Amino acid sequence: MLSQPLFKNILCQEDFKSSAGGAHCFPDLRVGVFKEIVPMGIDPKIVSYKETGIHLSPQEFHREVEQYLSQATQGQSDTILLDCRNFYESKIGHFQGCLAPDIRKFSYFPSYIDENLELFKDKRVLMYCTGGIRCERGSAYLRSKAVCREVYQLKGGIHKYLEEFPDGFYRGKLFVFDDRYAICSNEDIISGVELRCYCQRPSDR
Repeated sequence: MLSQPLFKNILCQEDFKSSAGGAHCFPDLRVGVFKEIVPMGIDPKIVSYKETGIHLSPQEFHREVEQYLSQATQGQSDTILLDCRNFYESKIGHFQGCLAPDIRKFSYFPSYIDENLELFKDKRVLMYCTGGIRCERGSAYLRSKAVCREVYQLKGGIHKYLEEFPDGFYRGKLFVFDDRYAICSNEDIISGVELRCYCQRPSDR
């Protein structure tokens, strides 16, 4: 999916992720070359992946979220913890205290930012997504608006964070785009708005 020179420049051992599954989870697996892996709807030449936010390791991100939550309870935070995934992903799992936009697909993310620029003015933004891919484009777009004080992103995404902190500040399940649908590292069910038809108990399926 990446040209050889680009592959050598931006991928290293820590960028690879593994989780339980098998071939049955990927019945339609295809390999191809794409302009955007997850389309944001804006030409990469206009908003380049080279202009991303500052990458934070899972350990650094964990410390930042811990500080953010501590300050937020006192009403002193100048930080926004931003989930740049779709609403159905954040509904079954997210970081505590996050801002989760009500968007159905990533191509709506730029419009969300444009409509809420005042919200991000002079803020520190901690951004995260599933595996770090959407943050590469999303953080670059947010930075291009020149309203935030700083923009950070979780390197390797939630997936890498859960490898280090399975019982950390991310609660619920992690939505994945294959036939597993979701993977879990803790037992929390946070999508209480959805109920099973018969037993009337919270469900994240």
